[in-house]
Amino acid sequence: MSGKVVSRWQDWMARGIFVPIAAFVASHVVFTKRFPWQEDYAFPWPYFLTVATVMLSCWEINLRLFWWLDASLPFYINPLKRIARQLAFNGGATLLTFLLVFPLAQRVYVGHWPAFALLFTGVIVCFTIAIVVNGAYISLYLLQTIYWQKTNSSPEKLPVASQKSLIRVATPHGQLMVQPAEIAYFYSSGGVILLVKADGSKHTTSYASLITLSEELGVYSCFFVISRQFVVYVNAIKAVKEEANRKLIVSLVPALRQVDATEEVVVSRYRSGEFKKWLEKAAST
Repeated sequence: MSGKVVSRWQDWMARGIFVPIAAFVASHVVFTKRFPWQEDYAFPWPYFLTVATVMLSCWEINLRLFWWLDASLPFYINPLKRIARQLAFNGGATLLTFLLVFPLAQRVYVGHWPAFALLFTGVIVCFTIAIVVNGAYISLYLLQTIYWQKTNSSPEKLPVASQKSLIRVATPHGQLMVQPAEIAYFYSSGGVILLVKADGSKHTTSYASLITLSEELGVYSCFFVISRQFVVYVNAIKAVKEEANRKLIVSLVPALRQVDATEEVVVSRYRSGEFKKWLEKAAST
């Protein structure tokens, strides 16, 4: 499933359609309270530009935070923590952006600073919009998740990677063609994603994140994202041990360091149930 819930195309559609409409409504309803059918009506360009500038600034900040959170804390790792962090970070950033940009924009476009009452009203409206936008983003992710699960739930759309299959792994020097059975797992650390093969050799890949990589491996039912750092092949799992709070300790072979017998990876309680189902299904095919 895609790491970014909002694509570039959707981003520009929102900027080009939603922002002008919202700026048009706000400049008439909130600021001038005059409408095209009234006498002596004049389009409120200063207020329209003020609102558009504020909304574009807030949207840009929110979008960057969305994408940063999608990469650093995807929903599937810890959904409750992700939602709480998103509401806190994006809500706070939206209010700070509004308090900084709105007075400056009105000073530039309208010619004077906003009154305190107008600023206070704007804060309330801004906070409400931030909640709505974040709620819409979360809902869009959930809808995409449901669609992805339905699309990939049938056996014909989840082919098991056979010994004869070849997987193309992007590397800084081109593409590496490997059979699934040659792969133990992919490991992410410090912005670098390593391919660790079953024979213990390591290869640097060109993937920006495990999310991007997992999209390409999504057609293979024998791969699973067990944490923020590991995408594993089923044959690399040597043992699974249950811990407190429904966490799992998964032992992988080979280990990252030759001095270790296995690589111990923690699967969070939010992923443990899905991991068990995947492991049972993958092991039986």
